[in-house]
Amino acid sequence: MERTCPHCGFVEDSTRERCSHCGRSVLVRAPRLTGKRRRNVIWGGGTAGLIVLAAIIAFVLHAKSERDARQRVADARAVAAERVRLRRLQAPHRGAARDLLPPHDAGRAQLLAARAALVHRVEATITQDARARARTGEISGPIRASQCGPYLRAPDAVPDDRVLSKAIGRYDCVAVRDSINGAGGASVGSVGYPFVAALDFRRFTYVWCRNTPPPSERGEALAFVRLDRACLAAKGRALGTGYVDVPGS
Repeated sequence: MERTCPHCGFVEDSTRERCSHCGRSVLVRAPRLTGKRRRNVIWGGGTAGLIVLAAIIAFVLHAKSERDARQRVADARAVAAERVRLRRLQAPHRGAARDLLPPHDAGRAQLLAARAALVHRVEATITQDARARARTGEISGPIRASQCGPYLRAPDAVPDDRVLSKAIGRYDCVAVRDSINGAGGASVGSVGYPFVAALDFRRFTYVWCRNTPPPSERGEALAFVRLDRACLAAKGRALGTGYVDVPGS
C-alpha cells in the first residue's frame, strides 16, 4: 500500500503506522503551519489579542471617566442647591419691642425685668415663626413653645440679659416640639428645632434665625452654610463654623 508521510512527504509502500523515513505516525495530520510561519501566526494572533484587550480597557476606562464626570457635575449641583436651601432657612428676621423699653431713670430691678421681658418676647416670636414653618412643611409640628438660653453652652453660663454691662445678648433657642421627662415625670430636656437670636438691649430690637448646624454623629452634611453675621450680631472675621468675636460659634 503506497502512502505519503504527512510530515516529511516520503512516499513508500508500507502498512506500518510510522514513516520509515522520519519515524512519525502517518495517522497524525501534520500541522498546517510550521517553523517561522507558525511563530509569525502565533505572535500575530497574540498581538491582535493584546490590541483588542487594550481597546476594551480603554473603552471601559473612558466610560468610567464619563460616569465620574457626570457624577461630579451632579454632586456640584446638589451641593449648590443645598447651600441655596440652607441660606433661605437661615435668613435673618428682625423685630422690635420698644414698648418694653425701661424708663431712662430705671433702677437695676427694672432694667433686669425689661431685659427678661425682651427675651420672652423673642421666645414668643420664634414660636410663631416655627409654627408658620410647620404649616408650610419645612419642619414638623406641633410647636409647643420656645426656650432661649445662653449661647455659650457651659454649666456656669449666665444669660446675657442678667448681665447689665452687656449691650448685646446672644441666645441659643429651641422651638420645642416634645419634652423629655425623667423618671419622676419632671421635664429634663426638650426636642425641637434650633434657632439663634441676638438682642440689642439698648434699642430693644432683635434678630432671630433658624440654625442648621453641621451634624456630629449623624454623619457628614451635603453642605454647610455659616449663620449670617446679623444672626449673632457678629463683627469679627469668620472662624471655623462661626465668628471670632462670638464664643461658642
